[in-house]
Amino acid sequence: MAPGRQSGVAIILAMLLSALAAAVAVTVFADQRRWAESVLHRRDQVQAQAVALAGIQWARQILHDDARRGAIDHLGEPWAVPLPAIPLENGSIRGAIVDAQSRLNVNALGATGATAGVERVRLQRLFAQRGGPVTALDAIADWIDADTIPRSRGAEDAYYLAQPTPALTADAPVLRGAELLVVRGVTEGSLAAVAALVAALPADTPVNVNTAPVEVLAAVVDGAGPEALAGLVTSRANKPFTTVAEFRARLPSGASLASELGLAVRSDYFYATVEARQGTTLGRARALLQRRAGAWPAVVWQVVE
Repeated sequence: MAPGRQSGVAIILAMLLSALAAAVAVTVFADQRRWAESVLHRRDQVQAQAVALAGIQWARQILHDDARRGAIDHLGEPWAVPLPAIPLENGSIRGAIVDAQSRLNVNALGATGATAGVERVRLQRLFAQRGGPVTALDAIADWIDADTIPRSRGAEDAYYLAQPTPALTADAPVLRGAELLVVRGVTEGSLAAVAALVAALPADTPVNVNTAPVEVLAAVVDGAGPEALAGLVTSRANKPFTTVAEFRARLPSGASLASELGLAVRSDYFYATVEARQGTTLGRARALLQRRAGAWPAVVWQVVE
């Protein structure tokens, strides 16, 4: 090969090697940047979740302190005031506590005590008013109860074992309402229609008439819909009920209360939700808290996201 031609080939090879080296450098730099971003994101995520969990402890403290202040629970108390977004270093935190006993309890459908029939009527009325899964009441009860005998419109193990994804009934109270999506006749739409108005609590847990929204009160009271009970909710804000008997006495004209069973003016179960932001990452913690006499509130369940 002629010297000039050899020189040209060498120059081309050098250019190719330089281009290859540059490409490798760019790739390595991009990989390092992605790795660094991943590390920073993971760090922010861990910190955000840790702050959110600390917020659950704040909720427990608030509820513990509130228990010593009075014999009733109502929406004028400090726990009921949402915590607005509070700035933190490189982030923020906000949270809220909601009375779980302001809602109707789906686990009451599996109960066998004195309140079982009363609670079923209330849930049936609420589901009918709000577009909930009315036809699935028997199936929900069968999912929760311990026996294997299906109700008239219910379903026990035989039905679920015959499905494409075989399953067995829980034969126990549900922990969260979303679990009902596996129950015969319950759809995402029907459950979403009542999700903010029902809770999954121990079967004998009463509804707090001081915190229940007007839709729940309309399911509890006979002869009055949400519109008729709006004034009662307004007066409750200024003067909470001290007893269930007082709640009955202050009902609007034409309204009545078939039974005081399953009703109360104080609560033991509360939902706490906390959101914490670190950088561009959001951490969320949700928990069901149980307040006990003289003790620190217990965590029934907790989810961190």
